[in-house]
Amino acid sequence: MARRIYRILIVISIAMGVYLYSIKETHSKTFLIVIASLIFMFFSMGIHGLIAHSLIPSVKGDIIVYPLLMGVLWAVMFFLFVFFILPAFCPDFLLNFK
Repeated sequence: MARRIYRILIVISIAMGVYLYSIKETHSKTFLIVIASLIFMFFSMGIHGLIAHSLIPSVKGDIIVYPLLMGVLWAVMFFLFVFFILPAFCPDFLLNFK
C-alpha cells in the first residue's frame, strides 16, 4: 500500500510540474520558484519513499551504505533541479547569481 501511495505522489508531482510549465508565463518568477520547489519536494519524497519501501526491512538495517546512497541520490536530483529544471521555468534564473 505504501508503494502505491509513493507512486501516486510521483505521478501527481510530475503532472503538477507539466501543468506549471504550461502556465509559467502567467505567474511571477517568485511564485514559479516556490511552487517548483514544492513540486520537487513531493517528487523527491516519492522517489525516496518508493526506494525505502522496496527494500526488505531486515536487509535495509544491515546496509550501512543505504543512508549515503539516499543522500547522494538526493544531491544528484537537487543538482538536476537547480541547473536544469529551474532554468526551464525561469530562463534567467542562473543569471541572477552573477
